Amino acid sequence: MQAVSPAVVGDWTLRRVHITAHWHNEGQHEMGIARDTVLQDFATLSVQAAPSGNSSGDPRYQYFTGFLRYHAKTYPVHFELIACPQRVVEGKGPQAFFLFNTNFPVGSRPFDPEEQLLRHLGLIDEDFTLEVMPRQLRTMTWRSLSHGLSRIELVK
Repeated sequence: MQAVSPAVVGDWTLRRVHITAHWHNEGQHEMGIARDTVLQDFATLSVQAAPSGNSSGDPRYQYFTGFLRYHAKTYPVHFELIACPQRVVEGKGPQAFFLFNTNFPVGSRPFDPEEQLLRHLGLIDEDFTLEVMPRQLRTMTWRSLSHGLSRIELVK
């Protein structure tokens, strides 16, 4: 995680968001997505290391905060990278797992239509794997573990 974490910090563009079409996905339906699709320059993401008080101190975990900008809206976000055991032991597989979520104060609040769309698409409140390309620290790939987003390619 010490090698991956510095590369994660910075300003990113969600350059290509690869979507696998699912007829039952409400977010895809709202966007008119009926077949596998790639969305270009979908959103931007600013990531910073979380203050030391939010970190567990365990080197297998790294905590980040930031802001996701989609259309005219900005959402505070947070995620904690968890080292992938297969990568640590065998040197294979993704570098980390994480849950990408908004970072609003605890409690119920209504979601605006844009945030609801991001949730339905599978960007917010979803689990991903993360890989930072070793020779190009300006690219990062997220792979979804559940929803219709299959892959997100990010560039600095």
